[in-house]
Amino acid sequence: MTTTVQKQVLINARALIADPAHWTRATIARTANGRKVEWHDQSATKWCAMGAMYRAAYDLVGDQKQAVRIGNDLANSIRPRRWLRGGLPLINDVRGHTVVLAVFDKALQAA
Repeated sequence: MTTTVQKQVLINARALIADPAHWTRATIARTANGRKVEWHDQSATKWCAMGAMYRAAYDLVGDQKQAVRIGNDLANSIRPRRWLRGGLPLINDVRGHTVVLAVFDKALQAA
């Protein structure tokens, strides 16, 4: 991780999904009642790992395209080597909430 913005995005993304009630799999974001929405939708209350990073980046920079770029760059930089194919979305959907938080924690420790 190379920038303060990336570190802050990771901190904020982790906070968004720290409570399993605010985390989801198989879609980027959901409302409180489980309806699928975009990560930037104001009604979103649950995010996958990528959705949380996009949302956290957007909350910092205020631009959707820049938020996606930051989130993608960050996801590529923190992806464990054994998960090169599929990356963070696959970790999120297959390995689950605890592993996602562990990946975030390891990246923060390395920062």
